[in-house]
Amino acid sequence: MDLLRVYLSLLLGIITTIISIDLLLVDSHTHILSSQNNLAYAHFVGTTRTIGDYRIVFQAFPFVPFAGENSTLNFSILDKDNLNVNNVYAALIIKEKNTGRVVKQIPYKFYEFSDITFPYKFQNNSDYMATLESRISGDPKYEARPLIANFDISVGKTPISLPFNELMLYYVTPAVVIPTAILMYLRYNKNKNAVG
Repeated sequence: MDLLRVYLSLLLGIITTIISIDLLLVDSHTHILSSQNNLAYAHFVGTTRTIGDYRIVFQAFPFVPFAGENSTLNFSILDKDNLNVNNVYAALIIKEKNTGRVVKQIPYKFYEFSDITFPYKFQNNSDYMATLESRISGDPKYEARPLIANFDISVGKTPISLPFNELMLYYVTPAVVIPTAILMYLRYNKNKNAVG
């Protein structure tokens, strides 16, 4: 009976850990922990284009935007040492990919750091192209003529038809917990039969 308690405690610990990780993963994209006194800067992680000595990284949030919902288009402009470029003027053009029609144009604005976020609400579930134009202060080539990077955005076309939290809760968690429970049950019965 003590062995059963040990296995059940272990199973409960595994389930609690999995659920905690699920909740952390589900909630981590909606909660940003910050302190006014301790600012930290980080680059976005996503699709990358290399142009000259620069890397431009693009990440939409949510990862698959949907029409009518708020989204952000996040860009990082990094130098050859993978560091932020300072003192950048950036503009964004969003076009429908099929027609080339400009649906949004955000004019040049000064950014002290090159981690740049543009809020946008797409009107249709379709394919778009986001064009980031950047003028980089102090760079002889890209100060006068903009560095241009194009990125494709598929709005409303998710490869997984379920929201992430439902996928984790209803499929991933049971897929881990049920085999673990079965394995523990079989081990318990094997040890019980070996002892008795």
